[in-house]
Amino acid sequence: MAMQSRNSSLRSMAKAQYNEQQHMGAAYGPYGQMTQAPQAQVMRIDDVVVRTVALVAATFVAALVTYGMTANGIATADAEALATVQMLSIVGGLVSIGVILFSWFRPITNPILAFVYAIGQGLVLGGVSAIFEASYPGIVVNALLATVLVFFGMLALYKFRILKNSPIFTKVMVGAGFGIAALLLVNFVAALFSVDLGLFAGVTGSVSGLQWIIIIALTLWAAFSFIIDFDVIEWSANNGAPKKFAWAGAFGLTAGLIFLYWNLLRLLSYFQR
Repeated sequence: MAMQSRNSSLRSMAKAQYNEQQHMGAAYGPYGQMTQAPQAQVMRIDDVVVRTVALVAATFVAALVTYGMTANGIATADAEALATVQMLSIVGGLVSIGVILFSWFRPITNPILAFVYAIGQGLVLGGVSAIFEASYPGIVVNALLATVLVFFGMLALYKFRILKNSPIFTKVMVGAGFGIAALLLVNFVAALFSVDLGLFAGVTGSVSGLQWIIIIALTLWAAFSFIIDFDVIEWSANNGAPKKFAWAGAFGLTAGLIFLYWNLLRLLSYFQR
């Protein structure tokens, strides 16, 4: 579910900026051709970077809490500790899904909502990561490193215009995003009724050809979606978007990083089966 939040948030961010431009245009003229400077502070790329770092840090701290509890619970067979982690993960997951659903209709410009999402996802990430780490020692560090490398790799490809956004690219990625969101939603609902659709392999066990295809497709989608994110954020900064939209950009990038990590963690576990 995290992956859909990114593009939906940034798309609603662009739409909200357009509406605000129309409102401000009556008094000041359109962005780039204003008769006088608007009263609101404008968004800068540095603002998005600072907020993204803060949200990622909040995710990491929350993840450390459940990671430590889960690792200790597994090592000592402490059922009570594991039950507590499960409760925290469920609460964190439901809260973060709620924020995601909200972002589909309005951009996340409220820092409280952005941090609620980051902390909620962190609580889920920590417990799951500890379970994978218990089965495949070192996999969490590798997944984190891979996430950072992929992110900066896509940033470099965008910065040097090796990869560019375009209307066709956006349509393809958005269309694929809705398809992936539907797939994940169906799998999530089926899991609630203890039905295994066979779309994703468990922490251990064999991996089918379909499961390989799905996880590779999700990972590639997560990586290439950053191109759209970077483009929307750059466009917003260059066209004088209000500063509050820096939170929407940071939220989108944070959600993208989390989704990429999820898929890389699972993909690396497939390689170690």
